[in-house]
Order: sequence, then C-alpha cells, then structure tokens
Amino acid sequence: MNVLPLKNSCAAKAGAVYSAAVCFYIVLSVIFSLIMGGINNGEVAAYLNFLCSPVAICAALFASTKLFNIPLRSAASLKCSPKYYLIGVLAVFGLLFALSPLNGLFISLLEKIGYTAPQTDLPSLEGGGVAGVIIVAALFPAVCEELLFRGYILSNANLGVGSVRAVFLTGFLFSLYHGSPAQTIYQFICGCVFALIAVRSGSVLPTMLAHFLNNAVIVILEALSLVNADGNVAMPYGAFIAVTVLAALSLAGALVWLILDKKPAAAKQEGEVKNFFIWGSVGIFIMALVWILSLFPL
Repeated sequence: MNVLPLKNSCAAKAGAVYSAAVCFYIVLSVIFSLIMGGINNGEVAAYLNFLCSPVAICAALFASTKLFNIPLRSAASLKCSPKYYLIGVLAVFGLLFALSPLNGLFISLLEKIGYTAPQTDLPSLEGGGVAGVIIVAALFPAVCEELLFRGYILSNANLGVGSVRAVFLTGFLFSLYHGSPAQTIYQFICGCVFALIAVRSGSVLPTMLAHFLNNAVIVILEALSLVNADGNVAMPYGAFIAVTVLAALSLAGALVWLILDKKPAAAKQEGEVKNFFIWGSVGIFIMALVWILSLFPL
C-alpha cells in the first residue's frame, strides 16, 4: 500500500503535525537549556523551563497551518453545547482524585527496575507567585496543548482513522509527548478522556477548561502544602477513601454520558492508520527515546 501525500490524507497531516511539534520542542529545549545555563536567577530559569513547550507548540502550529494547509478554524472549533463543560469538570475531578492509586502502582513497578520519579521544580509559590505559576503551568499548557492534540491532531486523525482509534492514538501521543514515565498512565487516560470530550463536543474549549483545572488544582494543592510524598492529597484515610470513590463515580458518570452521546462516530478510512504512523514516526521515535532515557537519568 502506497503512502499518501499530506494533501490527500487527514491521518498523515495528524502524524506530521505531531512530528513537527516534537522537533520544535527538542530544538527549543536545547536553546532554552543554553539560555538557562547562563541565568543565575533560579526563578527566571524555572519560568523559562515551563514556557519551552508552549512556545514550541505555537511554532509547530503556525508551521503546520502554512506547510500542511490546516486552517486554524477547522482544527479548533469553539462552538459546542454547554453540557460538555459540565462533563469536562466531572471528568477532571474524577481524573485528579481517582487515578492516583493506579498511577502510584505503575510508579512502584518502575521503581523495581531502578527508576526514581523526579521532582518538578516549580517557581516560588509564595505570595503572588501562585498566579504566575498558574499562568505558565496551567493556562499556557491548557491552551497550547489542547490546540495541538485535541485540535490539529485529533480533528485530522478523526477523519482518517475513525473516532475510536483517534481517541486512543491521541491519548498515546499526548502521554508520550511529555516524556515522563511517572505520569505515563495518568496522562494517557487524561489524553483519551479529553479526546473523547473533543470528539463528542466538536470543540476544544471544554477540554481547555478541563486541562486548565487539572493543572491549576495541582498547583494550588502544592501551594497549600496539601500534597504528601506519595503525590496524593494529604487527608485522613477515611476522607481519602470517600473522595476517591466519589471521584471514580464522577469519572464513570462523565464517560457514560459521553459514550451514550448520540453524535455519530467517524469511520476508519482505508490505509489511514498506516499513513498516521508513517508521518508521525519521527516524533514518536524521538519521544519514545526520551521516555526510555528518562527511566535511567544520568
């Protein structure tokens, strides 16, 4: 089966956008590292570290719009029913407080082969610093990553490989892009849930809201020193069980609501899965290598 050119394959465009985003991210990471190496102010360096990915994504989206002929409006629709915002809030509450045990189990398995989860170096959260961190660690990633994954990539993958495959492939790429073994399970499930919301709603706005709330709540909990050494919210055991159960029910309810949605799913087009992986192979290979190297940092 021949590989289709970009102009004839939506799935190829989705894969190409991912590869472009990864290449921009790697190049800018090197540039930002060189800049941060010459900065004595740790706060400035920390902010630059968080800005690297959003800047890379913006550059990749601009390049993709020009090179791959993907109109911004078609990839980032803003109109949808208000119910999807409620579904997004329910889903993110469930994701935040119901997946911790599962993610902790995965980290425990990685630790058996010598992996140590790194600590995230946030800028100062004292005083007005919380607002600045929420902007760079919650707002910017929510907008930029949703435009990339649930906008440009998902919208094209959905038309090529079909809705079901597009949801799981987008979740896979979203998790892999972060290159974090410790967050692999959480980010994969988040990526799939956000993709399902975007497919059903036809918009990136509900997922932007959910993504922002996810990151912002984590920052606020850190600022209030409510996160323990295991990465869970510090609370009495009984309260932890109650919140976990409620969160699981919230996530399950959101998923059932989405699955029962009457919006028809897109069908798979012949040969498009292959086109997706061929054009996305560069980005997938690079980030898979980053993920593996992250298991055993030098």
